[in-house]
Amino acid sequence: MRSISPNLLLSSYREEVVDEEYFGFIFLYENFKRLKSFGDDNNARFYLRSLSKPIQASLIEDFNLHNVLGLTQEEIAICCASHSGTKRHCELVKSILNKAGLDESYLKCPKATALDKRDFGEDKKEIYHNCSAKHALMLCISKARGWSLDDYLDFEHPLQQLIKQRHLFLSGADDIKVSLDGCGAPVFALRIDEIARMFFNFFNDEKYSFIKEAIVNNPYVFGGYDRLDSEIVELGNKNLVAKVGAGGFLLVYNIKEDKILIIKMSQNNNVQRRIIALNALYQLSWIDKNPSPSSFFNDWGKKVGEYFCNFSFL
Repeated sequence: MRSISPNLLLSSYREEVVDEEYFGFIFLYENFKRLKSFGDDNNARFYLRSLSKPIQASLIEDFNLHNVLGLTQEEIAICCASHSGTKRHCELVKSILNKAGLDESYLKCPKATALDKRDFGEDKKEIYHNCSAKHALMLCISKARGWSLDDYLDFEHPLQQLIKQRHLFLSGADDIKVSLDGCGAPVFALRIDEIARMFFNFFNDEKYSFIKEAIVNNPYVFGGYDRLDSEIVELGNKNLVAKVGAGGFLLVYNIKEDKILIIKMSQNNNVQRRIIALNALYQLSWIDKNPSPSSFFNDWGKKVGEYFCNFSFL
């Protein structure tokens, strides 16, 4: 195992006393070159988690699935999404499955409550899981190729072998670590430089441009309300593509500047990741306003402290 050294990225203070500290890494890339970094990753591997979803969705192009099934832009976007399980999200997942002659009973993701509880409350179903659209796409590809639908999540299934090879090809990696993600699908670990190279190659390949366009045109299908990647895509005015991953991951691609920002928190601190990300994007002038909070409040709504970022791109 490699030793890594995350940086202190964010601190919270109450009355000038340090209350909490949040550690992680920030990396800025241009054309495969690392321009700036906070924290030393020591060339270690990290599991991508849901960061992989656009790469997994690239198989749509291999089999012309968007044209064969007549997938809409919204359906393409949600295939890349960690969606919040609203009624609209579930309708889109069902539509994708129906176009392949399937239904939600084929989904092998766990039953879950929706991340956004407004439509379905605490009910649990496979389709509410934030990865259900990814699973729907995997089923559609397997159905189109005549592959088994019962074991589409197995490491040795031809679909998962193709996904693994796509990660290796786009990243230029010699090998890759494989484990299981929370939804039961294989998950891959790459070095940060390899992750950056993979997404540069993906976003700059014209044959995948329809996926990039689907995401920037449908930010809330791609995630949902109160979802960081949706918020960043909207703030970017069709110039930013963002993807979150569990374990504190975030990747943002700047289309005009052809640059990539990667954030990896030491823990899955979603609120603090948002503050760090929006401050970094604002410092880089990738967004025109910074809606992240600088203060925090108690349960009575009374201000009790301040956040301070411990990094600067300025």
